[in-house]
Amino acid sequence: MTEKKICIFSLSERDEAFAHEDMERAKAWLTTKDKEEPYYFAEKSPKRLSAPSKVLFSFDARIFGEAVTKEDVKDVPFEEQEARRKMGRPVYKHSVVFKRGSVEIFPYNPTKKEITEKLGILFGQVFKYINQKQYNEIVKMARRERPPHDS
Repeated sequence: MTEKKICIFSLSERDEAFAHEDMERAKAWLTTKDKEEPYYFAEKSPKRLSAPSKVLFSFDARIFGEAVTKEDVKDVPFEEQEARRKMGRPVYKHSVVFKRGSVEIFPYNPTKKEITEKLGILFGQVFKYINQKQYNEIVKMARRERPPHDS
């Protein structure tokens, strides 16, 4: 049996899909992935994910949601890449689909700094693999209604 991985996808304003976007738009974007539409990767992809894997999403250095993969990461067929190129659309090399009903937007969005301070996780790559204990702690932080210092 293939080991299921847990991965944090860091979305970036450098990506065409998120240029000039804010956290609310990133959250709205993630809710569209609950319809089993592909999530595309331009170059690098988290090849070590096998379905069903958990994915946490970050934007602007904050964890804001999660989803569960329906299938393994796949290569986008060359024909589809060429068709997109001819239409002047972004060309992607890999894709993954998330399970319908698995998307969750968190009420609180812990920063990567908070997570590093609490759990010792160092971020630096687009895809950061974590273990189940780290995942549980991050989700616990993210599901609280507001940070403790806002009382």
